[in-house]
Amino acid sequence: MDHIDADGVIVAGERIASKTVIWTAGVAPSSAGKWLKAETDHAGRVRVRQDLTVPGHPEIFVVGDTASLDQDGHPLPGVAQVAMQQGRYAGTLIHRCIGGNPASPPFRYFDKGNMAVVGKGFAVLQSGKLQISGWLAWLAWAAVHLEFLGNSNLRVSVFVQWVWTYLTGQRGSRIIVHHHAPANDDAPASLPAEHEPNAPASASESSSPPVTSYVRGERASGTPHVLYSTHKDQGNADLLKFLKS
Repeated sequence: MDHIDADGVIVAGERIASKTVIWTAGVAPSSAGKWLKAETDHAGRVRVRQDLTVPGHPEIFVVGDTASLDQDGHPLPGVAQVAMQQGRYAGTLIHRCIGGNPASPPFRYFDKGNMAVVGKGFAVLQSGKLQISGWLAWLAWAAVHLEFLGNSNLRVSVFVQWVWTYLTGQRGSRIIVHHHAPANDDAPASLPAEHEPNAPASASESSSPPVTSYVRGERASGTPHVLYSTHKDQGNADLLKFLKS
């Protein structure tokens, strides 16, 4: 694709006249496989063992849609419930390894079903032999979505936004406002205390346990490290919460 304008597109130097252009390129996978120098599938996802570790690196776990794992001859889909189950499994396995306990059985994904919103107040739901659609499926989707959000404040915020959108047909907007503006135009803007150089750690920071920082797969401490995707799922949050506890 070279160029898109109101009259069509230019592909490999050739113009295709069109008033409607639909982009179907998809999304690019994480580059973890490249900087790990690990085997990847055709989509660029890292091939992992049945315990979600990279072959030859038992200290590295890859979960979520950054990982590629076959089950019953088919690759697992890059959806939220796969990442959630993988996150819990990896966290449990790391905990068992640190405690010197026997390793867990190989990871196996349990498909709880699929849900999707089709329109306002309308969704489809499939779980085993159960297949429903319409308002009831939409309520089930909303309940499951809210249940798996990270905390109560987020659940309330999302629920209120949904109600507003449903009643008014308008989507809410979030605006970030800077509350630390200088008193006058001549006064230089100062950083908050937590951003000042050599600022002492706050009470909450000093009392909290150290947490390993992960940057492009490099560990800041000696504990097992985990590569995870930024997909909108709770697998990563579950795993990180488990490691911090």
